[in-house]
Amino acid sequence: MVHYSLGVISEHVMGLIRISIQLVALLLVALSIATGTATAQNPALDGSTEQRLDTTHAQREVIYQSISKAQKNNAAPTGFRAAVGAVVPNGITLAPVPATVAELLPQTKGLESALVEGQVVLVEPKSKRVVAVFAEER
Repeated sequence: MVHYSLGVISEHVMGLIRISIQLVALLLVALSIATGTATAQNPALDGSTEQRLDTTHAQREVIYQSISKAQKNNAAPTGFRAAVGAVVPNGITLAPVPATVAELLPQTKGLESALVEGQVVLVEPKSKRVVAVFAEER
């Protein structure tokens, strides 16, 4: 008879949960690719040729769910509105896009993210310009 400690079982269960989440996200991405791509977000505020992030509905859901659960919600500083092309002020905490999101959506690799007033903001780190904004879809 083999006996397992609770710690070994918990690690195994957590590993299975992580794999399940990644598979669901991958399935959502595959489904969204099969059904076509939609353009995400607003045009740049200044009309420049900014980096543009094209995503499907399912990809937007994966991005929003992954980042909103991992980051604390920032209050929007006075005068800042989360919109494509806006420059993110220093008071907003940015973090690299999670590796799981970057693996599923390579176009997000190298970007930073924040949660501002319940919206996920993806930011080009050098210019600190917003390239995409995702709100919870209801």
